Amino acid sequence: MGECPEYRVRLFMSVDLVGSTAFKAKHGDRRDPGEPYPVWLNRTKSFYRQFPNLMNGHYKDYLPTYDGSENFSDRVPKVWKTVGDEIIFCIRIVCLEHLACCVRSFTKALSEYGSLINEQEPELDVKGCTWIASFPAPNATVTSASRFSLDPKQGIIGDQLNEEDEKNADINPSEYDFLGKQIDTGFRVSKFAQAHELGLSIDLAWLLTMLRHMDLVDYQFTYRGKEQLKGVIGGAPYPVITVQTERSPEKRELDSLERSVSGLSFAEPISLRNYIHQFMHQHKVEIPIIPSARDKFDIEKLPQCYKDLTAAWEVGIIEEGKRTQSNEEAEAFVEPSQFVPAPPETPSNIDEINMAIDKLVEVYWSKGQT
Repeated sequence: MGECPEYRVRLFMSVDLVGSTAFKAKHGDRRDPGEPYPVWLNRTKSFYRQFPNLMNGHYKDYLPTYDGSENFSDRVPKVWKTVGDEIIFCIRIVCLEHLACCVRSFTKALSEYGSLINEQEPELDVKGCTWIASFPAPNATVTSASRFSLDPKQGIIGDQLNEEDEKNADINPSEYDFLGKQIDTGFRVSKFAQAHELGLSIDLAWLLTMLRHMDLVDYQFTYRGKEQLKGVIGGAPYPVITVQTERSPEKRELDSLERSVSGLSFAEPISLRNYIHQFMHQHKVEIPIIPSARDKFDIEKLPQCYKDLTAAWEVGIIEEGKRTQSNEEAEAFVEPSQFVPAPPETPSNIDEINMAIDKLVEVYWSKGQT
């Protein structure tokens, strides 16, 4: 079984190219001068290439502004998978400062790439959604089918992975699949994303309000009531919480006026954090454990689901040891009926002995006849 995986929290960030379906339908045959491929394909290829590069660049820019950045300087979010016109990034979070650096880099890339694509094609834009998930419980990491097909030595798809596997998944998420209720929730929450608002899961929103209180981010939060999400927290209405990502000053001003008219103001971070915490407690949503760069990880605060897994893992190791010992003893054991007495060894000089006996017998009989 190997070493039991450590508790870890991974951040997932999804960016989607808005308006791409309608753009393909409208400009399916349109080509730029000298280009063999249609415009929609070139714009999509540019999206796949440019957005990660922009985010990586901003990540490097923000690093020096955070304490403990030497511990996560190489922990830039990696592409987990692409789904149509969507890119999903994933990274294991080292500390709260690392989380702030990742999310700020992502939202900055959303703003910058949105401006770039708007200049090229006013019909296109980008929107984003982010969420977190804890591993190895209540969510799970499994070897992806594509990785297994390339390297059958990786074991059976769906096998329980140990710490060595989890470390590799931290660095190379595209080789793995991540399953569980928090992953499902993240995909459901993506419906809240808009070009001017970043969709959030409530546990990540709780962390971001904490980062705001620590002056690690300067986000403005909006609470838009609750909405039922299929398969999430037993069907109870789920809080809709977003972060404003509008990049246009004019649109920001219009949004501000609209909020004044409608009475919808930005949520006060501390009050929002208290509300989310109470909601999570009532609906048994796991509180994520992420220390700051200056704090030590407190294992006593680990969620009960992880403690249960470690206990089961230890039992599994003991049982595996017993099975191994039993198999070894069974292989070494030989049934008594399998012992067959070896025939007495035949002297190598048997012919000489027989000749000597014949001579003695001959002498004996010759004396007896005298």
